Amino acid sequence: MSVTPVEEIGHPDAVRALFEARSVALVGASGDESKFSGQPVRNLRSGGYPGGIFPVNRRGGTVSGVDAVSSIAELPDGVDAVMVMVPAASCPEAVREIGRRGIPVAVVAVSGFAEIGTETGERLQRELAQAGREAGVRIVGPNCNGIYETHRPLPLGYNYTHSLTLAKGTVGLVSHSGAVLGGFVPLLESYGSGISAFVSCGNEVDLELTDYFEYLVDDPNTEVIALIMDGVRDGTRFRRTVRRARDAGKPVVALKLGTTSSGATAAAAHSSRMAGAAAAYDAVFAADGVVSVSTLETLALVAAVLAAGRAPQVAGAVATSTSGAGGVMLADTLNRAGVPLATFAPATCRALAPAAGFAQVINPFDIGAAGPATIADNMCALAADPGAGAFVFYLTPVPTQAWREALAAGVAAAAAANPRLPFLVVSPAPISAGEQALYRDARVPVVASLDNAARALHALTRVFAPMKAEAAVEHPPASAGGAALSEPGSKRFLAERGVPVSQESLATTAEAAVVAAFEIGYPVVLKASGAALPHKSEHRLVALDVADAKAVRDAFTDLATRGRELDPRTFEGVTVTRMIGEGVDVMVGMHTDPDFGPMIVLGAGGVLTELVADVTLAPAPLTADQVQTMLDRTKIGRLLAGYRGSVAADLPALVDLVVKVSEIAASEPEVLAVDLNPVRVLPAGRGVAIVDALVIRHV
Repeated sequence: MSVTPVEEIGHPDAVRALFEARSVALVGASGDESKFSGQPVRNLRSGGYPGGIFPVNRRGGTVSGVDAVSSIAELPDGVDAVMVMVPAASCPEAVREIGRRGIPVAVVAVSGFAEIGTETGERLQRELAQAGREAGVRIVGPNCNGIYETHRPLPLGYNYTHSLTLAKGTVGLVSHSGAVLGGFVPLLESYGSGISAFVSCGNEVDLELTDYFEYLVDDPNTEVIALIMDGVRDGTRFRRTVRRARDAGKPVVALKLGTTSSGATAAAAHSSRMAGAAAAYDAVFAADGVVSVSTLETLALVAAVLAAGRAPQVAGAVATSTSGAGGVMLADTLNRAGVPLATFAPATCRALAPAAGFAQVINPFDIGAAGPATIADNMCALAADPGAGAFVFYLTPVPTQAWREALAAGVAAAAAANPRLPFLVVSPAPISAGEQALYRDARVPVVASLDNAARALHALTRVFAPMKAEAAVEHPPASAGGAALSEPGSKRFLAERGVPVSQESLATTAEAAVVAAFEIGYPVVLKASGAALPHKSEHRLVALDVADAKAVRDAFTDLATRGRELDPRTFEGVTVTRMIGEGVDVMVGMHTDPDFGPMIVLGAGGVLTELVADVTLAPAPLTADQVQTMLDRTKIGRLLAGYRGSVAADLPALVDLVVKVSEIAASEPEVLAVDLNPVRVLPAGRGVAIVDALVIRHV
């Protein structure tokens, strides 16, 4: 059989062939079920896979009761997918043989490649990739543990969970870690949900996370997509797929693993140092409507809530407990997590008051004080409050089992009456089978950890209340190298693009500096200027509050001497600008993320930039409303708005500046970084002053 070039087998067809395989082969299958290679055939049979199963074992015979062939060449026509379990050194040749049989996709489920960190492993991975290209075989992995599709079913793998018969679910999981399936599925099922499909990406020598993500967007059995990810190869394609999922009504929940360096430009720009890879992913998730979580437990809980068709429509939470202490813990934990408690509407207070007994009508509400008779009415009244973006019930033991089941029935009634409202029950103590059944039938997750519940609500309300996702702009891959412009050069660059910059003059002699200071007006600021002098205050290259001609001459001499010593090649003189003593310092920056392109950085500036680290990120370009949303996430935003009676700053001028910088970032890919720090925001109506500026461009 002739080899089909890999270009003719697109990744969508390969992934579809994998998940919808009508028959599968298992190369290196063992009859010893204590070995990894002995488990997949057993799992397929015990899991009820309806297609053909073809073990390949060089000794022939049977494997887990299925007749085996002794070579790949003996496999019948029409096999859709192969799981490869031979030693790593034998995998490239196995893939070539698979290609000769015309099989489109292979799951290489063994380790010993690049993940082991040796030259041998790297070489084998390169050989495997080359073999796949030559043979026309798309490869899953290597170093992965397979897939599980519950609706056929197809448990193709050796994870412990592959040995279980899983109920048909609606949550698709794509993961760079295969082992986490064993923790994710039990959690998801305990919350009343289940998976539709799972794939372990492994080393991604060929097929990668976004390939499987795209398949799940189109999969009719998948309603929620969960991602456990190290990173993505193509940020633009990933964001495009997120938008397709959103348009299809399929929420995406992501657990980002690990952090990496933010690149070579970080050494020069404050904004780059503040914008690590994890922060860039979080910013993209927020912009595109991906629910970002930090733990496996929260991932499963959020996925279960969304799979029940529930998502916050407003940011507030309604909380209730069977004890006063439970209510206090609810209030404290939700507050720490950034989930605001709703203020009850008057109608809610009237509905609760007659039955509340001695309980105060406040949020969190003590539902235990009135006894069991009015539980359902009170639960429904709480859930109907217009400020309810989510409903949280902290359950502490009550005197009788009947009372406990009445509480569960009350939650179920409220959930049925509010089908879009997320419901969570927190019960540190075990609950009875009867209670479990009531909550499960109502699709209300019960969790032991209040912290986990609060994290889940924070993640959900950040995205869905209100939904802030905007269309993403596609960007070319980031360039690696850049050169810094001097401060005057940076300001000229910005001014030519409509960014307002302060009046300043570059002086090359002391007398020229005196003339510039007289024209600008005292007091002034003098700064040494050169392309290799980006952070002047760190090297004592700034003179502040210079008040007369003699002080200008002295400062010029000192700064010019030090500047020439530090930057003999590109030192160009000393800038003179007006001293601005009032206002709030912020940082406005742009950092080119290697995965997602230009990211805007906004937050506290000046000496507080790295000390406080009060920054937020968003992908460029930005609208004025999006900039305001960024400011709302920071403490400096509260100060700018006039915190505790302080003078309000000129927020419209700052917002306009950030929008202009974001437009430059989005339209000029040669700009790798921008660092405006500090930008002094003057009192309302007086604008902003860019005190220091740095632009890094591609060389």
